[in-house]
Amino acid sequence: MRSKVENVVAKASEDDLRRLQQSVEASPEAVSALKAKGLSSSQVVAVNLTNGILTLFAKTA
Repeated sequence: MRSKVENVVAKASEDDLRRLQQSVEASPEAVSALKAKGLSSSQVVAVNLTNGILTLFAKTA
C-alpha cells in the first residue's frame, strides 16, 4: 500500500495536494480523527474511500 500512496503523491501537483487538504479540512469528522492522532490536514497526502470507509494517508516525517 505504501508504494501505491508514494506513486500517487509523486504524480500530484502542489495544487492537487492543496485541494485535497482543503477537502479534508471541510470534514469535521476527518479533522477530529487527525487531531486524535496528533496530525493535521496539511499532512494529508492521499485518501482512499472503499465500501464507505475513508482512509487518510498523512506524511509524518
